Amino acid sequence: MEFKLKKSNAIEVKNLIKTYGDVYALNDVDLNISDGEYFVLLGPSGGGKTTLLRSIGGFIRPDSGSVVIKGKNVNNLPPDKRPTSMVFQGFALFPHMDVAQNIGYGLKLQSIEKNIIDEKVNKMMDLVGLTGLHKRKPHELSGGQQQRVQLARALILENDVLLLDEPLSALDAQLRKDMCIELKRLQKTVGISFVHVTHNQEEAMSVADRIAIIADGKMIEEGTPQEIYNKPKK
Repeated sequence: MEFKLKKSNAIEVKNLIKTYGDVYALNDVDLNISDGEYFVLLGPSGGGKTTLLRSIGGFIRPDSGSVVIKGKNVNNLPPDKRPTSMVFQGFALFPHMDVAQNIGYGLKLQSIEKNIIDEKVNKMMDLVGLTGLHKRKPHELSGGQQQRVQLARALILENDVLLLDEPLSALDAQLRKDMCIELKRLQKTVGISFVHVTHNQEEAMSVADRIAIIADGKMIEEGTPQEIYNKPKK
């Protein structure tokens, strides 16, 4: 008989509440995400999934409840002090910087030596499939390539969790399918937890180890893609 070690939690969300006036964006939400897990928050627009993601990242402060990352309560920490990196919905690249400069920008802010930055940028560009495009400017890249730059810029910081807010919404259908495969490969390669927000069910099913469905600020159901597809809660 084989015994599998239970993975520890990368993220624990407890009793999270966030209101805007009389509207509950998050209504007493609990969530556990394991180390090395690809977790998708799925639901309709305005359902609360992005509010939850941004609460984990520190961009929104909840009214009550707690966010614990790697065993540490981070409620009072700003985004740059949390062990998380964020990939935003738009590509958000610096137009005046080339690919290498965009990817290495976060390390430059940390005053890391240039030769170390260059080495890390080269490795990250190889990892995300941008080899040889160092000097390209964002406007010279395809949508898929721009998304890879943003992924590389987040991953190069080597944080424990990558947060992705509708990362594929700006791509056409075929590119979205290609990037789903790429995201899953990257997550398995780097081995950290990915938390991915989307309203696209096919996208969620393609990448997730587990899915949480959120609507009206509440957790509706949670499980593997197979569980949610084959035995959805009524």
